[in-house]
Amino acid sequence: MTRFLLDTNIISETFKPQPSAGLDRWLQAQRGSDLFIASWTVAELWRGVFAQAPGRRRRQLEDWLTGPNGPEALFRGRILAFDVPAAIEWARLMAEGTRLGRPRSALDMVIAAIAAANRCVVATANERHFGGAVEFVNPLRSEPQP
Repeated sequence: MTRFLLDTNIISETFKPQPSAGLDRWLQAQRGSDLFIASWTVAELWRGVFAQAPGRRRRQLEDWLTGPNGPEALFRGRILAFDVPAAIEWARLMAEGTRLGRPRSALDMVIAAIAAANRCVVATANERHFGGAVEFVNPLRSEPQP
């Protein structure tokens, strides 16, 4: 079975009032035990909350993140950290991009490195950020890309 590391944009898409039907179908076709998120995704989601002005929308996001349907609860035991193996993968990916004359986003490569260190395919809508770095799939299209 393929293990997938869901990029932050995939998690965010599921919270939209009208999430992508293609994404919903793709998620339903996966085994929950094969879906992971990164600790970095948790950080990005909380950054989004803290960037909101106090009010109804911010409370909704906080309630979702801390509630039983939020990512921390749904992915309990399947949140992958940026640890030493991921740090080594990150260094390799960054150096490779520089060597190829195609500098890579340090932050996107954190997700890529965590995926590589844990033998996961990245599930993302941001194909150009991960192309040539790690294997990924765009669940909005559901076609694996090298």
